[in-house]
Amino acid sequence: MDPRTSSALTLGWQLVAAILARLAVLAERAWLPGPVWFRVFAELRRAEAATRRLLVVLAGDMAVNAGAPVLANGGAVAKALQSPAGPPGFALFDSLSEPGFGMRQDIPEQPADGNAFHATDGLAARLAALSALAVNPAPAVRRMALWLARTRSPRTSPLRPGLPPGAGQHTLLDREQDVLMQCDGAAREVLNRPLPP
Repeated sequence: MDPRTSSALTLGWQLVAAILARLAVLAERAWLPGPVWFRVFAELRRAEAATRRLLVVLAGDMAVNAGAPVLANGGAVAKALQSPAGPPGFALFDSLSEPGFGMRQDIPEQPADGNAFHATDGLAARLAALSALAVNPAPAVRRMALWLARTRSPRTSPLRPGLPPGAGQHTLLDREQDVLMQCDGAAREVLNRPLPP
């Protein structure tokens, strides 16, 4: 692995850990004011985007049996993140939908200051999935490697076109923006490798 890719991996996981630490308070809050909810959502989306790109980089160097069943695909992203059978899952693919996809946004009553409150359960489920993956990324790396081995083509990608989700936010620190873009560049290098004959 070249030094630039290694640096992207190191800095990328540090970025994800820093965002997880900042959002840990979510576990104690059932509701957040609208402006705070959307800032938290943007932070979580940024961490998820960085993580997907790190998974692509790690999967690019993994040898897998391309005939094995793929455990996740693009259609799985649209399914609910929480099921009665198990914990929430991490979506391997960037969503092309509008911000707030898959989130409940219950608004109980309008507070005096005019800021609507939003439920945090959808955010908390995604935060739990991301936290579990950060502790043990190996299964998700293998799922990504299987998808890359069986499905990758010039017309398909786990990453959406353009900037990664969460990039370009005015509140984003310049250093975090740089790290996210390094992760994106490293992942796209993997995806742009020539396909085997």
